[in-house]
Amino acid sequence: MPFIARFSFDVPFGKKPAALALCKSWHRLEATLGWPEARVLEGSIGAPESRLEFEYQVESLSDLESMWNKLDDPRVAAFMEEEGNDLAPFVVPASNRWQIFRIRS
Repeated sequence: MPFIARFSFDVPFGKKPAALALCKSWHRLEATLGWPEARVLEGSIGAPESRLEFEYQVESLSDLESMWNKLDDPRVAAFMEEEGNDLAPFVVPASNRWQIFRIRS
């Protein structure tokens, strides 16, 4: 049964364009790591406008675990060490979370 893995966080006021630009670079790295393509969502109605969400569809929880294990790849550390690739200034503290949903239909 497939799953949606959703990573979300809130962005401080006025920083969403810069956060999205950094996330675009991150998604290029994800592609080289073999992660599924993310669907990018922004809060609009009934959700905070500061919210960014990234949805990944995986076929199983073991696929999700494999995806997360790729975070140990040296290319991830190299990306994080490059100047300007620090996501922390764009994340409201304690707002980041992963949520996993089963796809029923």
